[in-house]
Amino acid sequence: MARARAVSKLQRTVEISRILYKNDVFGMMREMAVAERTPGPRGGQVVIPPEVPRKTRRALEELGPTFVKIGQLLGTRPDLVPKAFVDEFKSLYDRTTPSPFPLIKQLIERELGRPMEELFDHFEEVPVASASIGQVHFAVLKNGEKVAVKCQHPDIEERVFVDFEIMEPMVRFVENLFAASRVWQPREHLNEVFDMLVKELDYRYEARNHQRVYESFQGFEGVKIPKIHWEFTAKRVLVLERIEGYKLSDFDNPDLKALDGKRLARVITHAMAKQMFEDRLFHADPSPGNLMAVDATTVAFLDFGAVGKVTKRRAERILHLIMGFVRNDVEAVAQSLYDICNVYGEVDLRALSRDAERIMDYHERERASVGDPVVLDMIIQVAQRHNMLLPPDFMLITRALFQFEGLCKKLDPEFELVEVLQPYILGVIRRRVVSAEGGAEMLLDAALQTTEFVKALPTRLAALSRKIEGNDLRIKVDLASMTEYHAQEERRSFRTSFTALIAALVLGSGLVLAFGSPTFLLPFLFVASLFVLLWAFVMLYLAD
Repeated sequence: MARARAVSKLQRTVEISRILYKNDVFGMMREMAVAERTPGPRGGQVVIPPEVPRKTRRALEELGPTFVKIGQLLGTRPDLVPKAFVDEFKSLYDRTTPSPFPLIKQLIERELGRPMEELFDHFEEVPVASASIGQVHFAVLKNGEKVAVKCQHPDIEERVFVDFEIMEPMVRFVENLFAASRVWQPREHLNEVFDMLVKELDYRYEARNHQRVYESFQGFEGVKIPKIHWEFTAKRVLVLERIEGYKLSDFDNPDLKALDGKRLARVITHAMAKQMFEDRLFHADPSPGNLMAVDATTVAFLDFGAVGKVTKRRAERILHLIMGFVRNDVEAVAQSLYDICNVYGEVDLRALSRDAERIMDYHERERASVGDPVVLDMIIQVAQRHNMLLPPDFMLITRALFQFEGLCKKLDPEFELVEVLQPYILGVIRRRVVSAEGGAEMLLDAALQTTEFVKALPTRLAALSRKIEGNDLRIKVDLASMTEYHAQEERRSFRTSFTALIAALVLGSGLVLAFGSPTFLLPFLFVASLFVLLWAFVMLYLAD
């Protein structure tokens, strides 16, 4: 019987060295070391020799799935990698020569514990697709149901683990030798790729994510998620319902062109928004090859091998950022960016708002969305300028936004992401506000934040006192604001803010009575009154 041959660490090291030498990787590194730099922050940007990104991509493809995945991840991080590499890595070749059928047959029987003849009535030996991790075969179960069988390449897991055993000490050495590299967290990013690959190598993990999405979209009009056959699913084998339809990658198909592209684009957008901002588990590769038009009104999402997860807080911050774009609200965009990023230095919020205004000017002029590459590049530059680092989940979401936005524009040339998202996002916010659960959650969040503020206040005041006693208190003073005119403006602002605060209190009480339970009114009034008192205390303190 055929058997997959495991590769040793020494063999793989020799193989990697041979591929690096063949593709002149060390020569490319020398070119990069002596390349010119353009003026700019942090020493400017390296002028990338034109052939280097293409040669690097080809080397990654030849090195195999581990390095392909690293390249694909870097292709989603333009904040870490020069744009020329990002553009090249987006086209990384992720298709491989299929594994021979005897090896696939052996793997299926070993994973499922039964002969293939007992499992399938028919099994197509030639795969319909083959990628770096596995390949897909069409088959028919004994009950006559058509299925798609996803099988792992037999030796892939061993090769991935050997690759990381080789790379981990190399990255650690670079990080220890070049202290400046720690800002970009190379070891953390390598671990991120490793975790991602470990999960991709266990189809049970993919199946659980798939099942969550499947259950979430039950009854959601216009979306079809394939059913999992759990009795035929194992670590290296995944059997799914086979969906009939038109792959959205086949744009030249006249049957696909005859469908209502505008409606399909809207379905895709709302389905992705639900995954990102409500379920917080989303398809991280909504490319045309992973989506299928079942009919004129229904879209099927295929292959959940690559999923993104986002925390509730981050999802809310990104939602607020998109709402800032919807409302053309510069301050909301600046604040959302600050909340989203990991801050590692001092941030001038006024300068950040000025830079956010430039982003919004471009957005309004070009009608560009958050996922637009130019907008994303501007956001990355702003973040770098203000000592902020965009987190991986934000980059993953914006990459997914860009992917399905491009697909939707092919289906509907008049498609505008922000415009289509607006009613959906407003609906999400409205449901959160008026629902009893949402009202209770908002009150609880407000109460917890107030409690934390009150608990931290003595510590902050003590720290302030120590700085004053040690003559270590630094205050930024704008002499222009010392004029009587500005003093009058501050008093007028005080009165306006107080009026708005009371109006908000009255409006909030009305919403609680209209849409929630009267039992929520007393806690709401207590929390709101506490906020008013704290606000008054702060304003009086500042007035002195």
